[in-house]
Amino acid sequence: MARTRRGKTLESLEGKLKAIVRREAQKLLGVLKREIAKREGELAALKVEYGKGLDLLRGRAKSPAAPARRRARRARPTDWKRVFGALPAHFTLDSLRRHPVAGKRPTSHLYAIISRWKKEKLLTPDPAGGYRKLGVRPKKKPAPRPKPAQAPKQAARPEASGG
Repeated sequence: MARTRRGKTLESLEGKLKAIVRREAQKLLGVLKREIAKREGELAALKVEYGKGLDLLRGRAKSPAAPARRRARRARPTDWKRVFGALPAHFTLDSLRRHPVAGKRPTSHLYAIISRWKKEKLLTPDPAGGYRKLGVRPKKKPAPRPKPAQAPKQAARPEASGG
């Protein structure tokens, strides 16, 4: 009588079992992937609705026929004379950058403005660094006034005798 190998039968069963488990796992993953895609689509639609609601609250309701495109905002023209007037008698590029209006411009633009002011002889480079406005003297602290003291004694003048 020939013996059947038990080990081989268990191995073949184990291999078949692994294949079945793998197929079932792949099916389950496919179902999950489709469900995720479906829910992501729903989420995108909800985000669009949320955006429309925000626009409505902010008073920017769009007509449905209008395309969803944003217009570019143009910068307001800058009054450079007002900016120049607001600067101190001695200033640097950093102080120009800190100006609320001029500071929004790129550095290259600020250099161009400074160059224009130089050509117009409104300012000159300061040897100490930075720039100095021409025709504007820096404010100096006023000299302290002498305290009102007693009137200085005047030497008695000899009266000239008329003669």
